[in-house]
Amino acid sequence: MHNPLAIIALAAYILAALRILAYRRDGARYRHHVSWLAWLLLVALGGSAIELAINAKSVGLFEAVRAALFSLFVFSARGNVARLLRPAAE
Repeated sequence: MHNPLAIIALAAYILAALRILAYRRDGARYRHHVSWLAWLLLVALGGSAIELAINAKSVGLFEAVRAALFSLFVFSARGNVARLLRPAAE
């Protein structure tokens, strides 16, 4: 994998997936629908990472930026998928 954009996107997808996996509730309320959404998000991130590892030649600038921004959003929410779904406070 010699494409630097592919390496950036792959790292972003893997880091976001690991951050969601490492989320701890610490007394937060369990919501079944949010748990399923977190699982689906984890599957999508893992699938994207596997696809990039297999076929890295088709990665462009916009996919790398999208992956980096998505990873930034996940890290800013500290892996809490419910916080990603909440509307922003005004």
